[in-house]
Amino acid sequence: MPIVWSEILWVPLGLLAALTFVASLIGHSLTRNAFVGAIITVIIFVAFYIFWDYYPHNLVPGVRFPK
Repeated sequence: MPIVWSEILWVPLGLLAALTFVASLIGHSLTRNAFVGAIITVIIFVAFYIFWDYYPHNLVPGVRFPK
């Protein structure tokens, strides 16, 4: 089954990738232990995700994650 590239929502995908990257940088820079860094990364990512998708901030109007 081929991938239909035109159906991919690129803006939300890029936003999720950027949030994951930033959360990973922060989480792993705070500790030397990989497991603790991964836990911190997940907590930071969830906080960013909830802020972006559920808080009415209007930083980038109309850009939301697909439901």
